[in-house]
Amino acid sequence: MSDSAHLEPPAKKRNIDPIAPTNHPWNLPATVDLVHRCDCPEDSVLLIPREANLRIGAEAKRVVARVSQAVVAVASIDVYGDQLWRASGFIVEFDECSMTGTIFSRATVAQKIHMFPDIEKIKVYLFDGASYEATIKACDNHWNLLVLSVSFDRSVKTMNMVEISENRTAADVHLGGFMLQPHSACESLCSGDTIIGLGRQSEEPFGLQANCGVYNYKRWSDLPRFCHEMQKATFINTYAAVGGPAINKNGEVIGMLFHDLDCTPFVPSNIILKWWEHFKKTGTYCRPTMRVFGANLHNARSASWLKLPTSLYKGFDGFLVELTSRAVKSAGLQQKDLIVECNGEPVATSLQLFEFLADNIGKMVEVAFVKAEDNSRRSVYLPVEEIPEGDFYSWPISQYDVY
Repeated sequence: MSDSAHLEPPAKKRNIDPIAPTNHPWNLPATVDLVHRCDCPEDSVLLIPREANLRIGAEAKRVVARVSQAVVAVASIDVYGDQLWRASGFIVEFDECSMTGTIFSRATVAQKIHMFPDIEKIKVYLFDGASYEATIKACDNHWNLLVLSVSFDRSVKTMNMVEISENRTAADVHLGGFMLQPHSACESLCSGDTIIGLGRQSEEPFGLQANCGVYNYKRWSDLPRFCHEMQKATFINTYAAVGGPAINKNGEVIGMLFHDLDCTPFVPSNIILKWWEHFKKTGTYCRPTMRVFGANLHNARSASWLKLPTSLYKGFDGFLVELTSRAVKSAGLQQKDLIVECNGEPVATSLQLFEFLADNIGKMVEVAFVKAEDNSRRSVYLPVEEIPEGDFYSWPISQYDVY
C-alpha cells in the first residue's frame, strides 16, 4: 500500500463539523470608557462581563450539529486576492434543480470604503473548506443585510427562519399577534429563553463558532441612529460571527447576529423576512418610517435620558414615543405619548409597529395613542415614508476585531 493511502483526507472531504474552541473574553479589557456618556459619571464606564457565555450542554450540541452545515463563512476578496472583510452567513434557500442557494449575511462585508482596496468578488466557504464565488442579489446598508446567490456543485443544507414575539414573560404571549410572513412560524421568545449564536471562520480550519446565552428583553441601545428593532442576547460573540444566525433551542433562526462589547444584539427574523419578501415582490428595499423614534413601554422606562414616572400608563402596553420630527409633533404626536393602535390594530411592540408600517409605505396610517399629560385617547393620520439615505442606521465596527 502506498504512503499516500495513509495520509489524512483533504479538508474538503471532512463530513463532521466540530465547534471550534474559543477563549472568553478574548482580549477585551475589564472596562471600556463611554465618551458619549461623559456627562453622566455612573454610565460613563462599561463593564465587560467575564462569564457572559453559558456552557453548551449535550442537548444544545445536538441542536447545533443538526444545523451547523448551513452556517457559512463569507469574505470579500480585494484586487490583490486577499480577504478584506470577513463575516458569517447562513443558507436559507436551495433549489435542487439549479443547484443554487440563497445566503443571508451582513452588508458591510461588501462595503467599499475609501482608502481600502477595491472588492473584486465575494466568496462563500462551507464547513469543509469548499469555496464558491457568490453573486450579490440584494445589499441594504440601512438594515445591514446582504443576500448572496451561489451555484453549488452539491446539495447543501438550509436553515428554517421563524418570527419572534418580544415578551417579558410567558404572560406576554398575547403581544405577539401580528401577521406572519409566508412559510413562517412564530416563536414566543421570553426573557431567559436559550439563544445560541453560530458563526464560521473564513480560513483554515473553517471552524464553527457557537456561543450560548439567554434572551434579554431590555433594549439594546437608546441612540436614535442605532437599529432600535434589534433584540438582545446575553452572550458575547466574536466579530467573525457577525452575520451568522441566532437560533432557538429547536435550531430555528430567530435573527442575524451583530456585535457589542457586553452582549450580542441581533436583527430579528421578522425584519429580515419582511424585507426579503418585499424585495422579491418589488425589487426595492423595505425601509419604512413615520418619523417617530421610541421603544416598547417596558424598555423605555429604563432610558437614562427620558424621565418616565412609573405610575404613567400603568396597565398599558404600547410603543412609547421618545423623539419625533417637527411635522409629527405639529400633528399632535409628541414625546412620552404611547402608541397603542395602528389602522385599528393593537400595537404593543416595535416589531408589531414595523409590520404595519412595512405594509403601508407611501400611504397614510391612522395612529391611535394615549396622551402623557391626561391619559386621554387620541388619533392622528401620519404618512409612511421611505427612510432617506442620510438617515440610515449606523453600524459601528468594534475596535476589538477578534477572530
